[in-house]
Amino acid sequence: MLAFIFSEGTAAILLPASTSENIETIIYTPLIPDQTVSLPPTATPTPTTSPGLTLPPTPTSPGDIHFPIIIKPIIPTITPTPTSTPTPTLIPDDNLQRILACNNQDKTIPDNNPEGISSLIVLDEAKYISDLDIRLDIAHSWIGDLIVNLNHIETGRTITLLDRPGFPHDSQGCKLPNIVGILDDDISLSSESECSTSPAAISGIYKPTQNLGDFDGEILAGNWSINISDVSRYDEGALDDWCIYATINDVPIPPTPPPTVNPPPDSAIISGVTGKRQSLPLDCESRSAVDWANYFGVSIGEMDFFYGLPESDNPDLGFVGDVYGQWGQIPPNPYGVHAEPVADRLREFGLIAYAHRPYTWDQLRSEIAHGRPVIAWIVGSYDGTYDYVVNGIPEYYTPTEGYPMVVASYEHTIIVTGYTPEKVYYLNGENIIQKDIKQFLESWSALGNMVITTQP
Repeated sequence: MLAFIFSEGTAAILLPASTSENIETIIYTPLIPDQTVSLPPTATPTPTTSPGLTLPPTPTSPGDIHFPIIIKPIIPTITPTPTSTPTPTLIPDDNLQRILACNNQDKTIPDNNPEGISSLIVLDEAKYISDLDIRLDIAHSWIGDLIVNLNHIETGRTITLLDRPGFPHDSQGCKLPNIVGILDDDISLSSESECSTSPAAISGIYKPTQNLGDFDGEILAGNWSINISDVSRYDEGALDDWCIYATINDVPIPPTPPPTVNPPPDSAIISGVTGKRQSLPLDCESRSAVDWANYFGVSIGEMDFFYGLPESDNPDLGFVGDVYGQWGQIPPNPYGVHAEPVADRLREFGLIAYAHRPYTWDQLRSEIAHGRPVIAWIVGSYDGTYDYVVNGIPEYYTPTEGYPMVVASYEHTIIVTGYTPEKVYYLNGENIIQKDIKQFLESWSALGNMVITTQP
């Protein structure tokens, strides 16, 4: 346990001997919400009574700025292991299939009518469900009025996807308009507490009210019905589109247990992660990759890295489109590349790199707490000024090679370098930025919590 002792001009942390040997530095950093920040030079601890450490005098803080004490773990030394040039693996199981089916027939949602409206998707694939996601595109001025249920008619199984988002925390639910997002059990943020101003009240990927995993192990074939009801007065809306995205197999697949992660510390910041502005309009992934490699002691040229990436209309297999194209499009237009080809390319330079999707917030924080920065795929925007961590709208896209997949406009990469209970720190180009945790998680969710780490 940490013991804090504060006296005039001095703040000391007393650590057990077994603990203090695992601490490299203490960083005393002013946190100013949503601004570019520069981490101060590493403080040199002044010995006090063994085994304590003494911090510099507390600076005078303007306003309500807080000065948390952030302990930076020792950064592990990574010895690169040369590997042969990897071949991207798109289909891990010959029996596995991913099925995308949508119904885009507009239907008006009647106001204050518990029966609501229903829409049907009929599927023929007589194989077992191993994962099921639902995309919703609903125009409605007050989404807190809505209840959305999914029913597999042949089995009689029904689950609730959304149940008056924002209610009961707010007795009237979320008062903002529209739902354009995906419901997926594997994402950590709950749709029930989501209520954003832009681009929709629910946009991104979130957990449904009840688990879609309840359908796992059942046969996909049959009639799937979605029912949407408005249970309060004064607002009308419409179901514009909805989709089923199913992973199926010839045999039932046992559910994968969630990863076990020891609870990470409340705060951790890695110092010494530096970068530069990207050289080409759409090569943010290459810039992030070479900055990440540089932190681990491997120097790579940005152009050398980029021109070694494969090209494809499938971002899981290679770079999509012209790197000089306009940012904000989706494949097959100029877009960028996802984590798998970038990790493959990093390994060609002898780095230990693994692509993950999805990844949990606890897993990400654990990496930071162990001194290992993480490349993360988020969504940005451009409306005259750049903002690189905003809510995004995930869309399904089917490439010429491979399965349907999730893509998002304004796909972008950053390197996560730290967190506190309220903020996330990340390297974007040459700047360390901080953002509210919830906003980061919303933006990160749009591409399914995709990352590259040094751990499998």
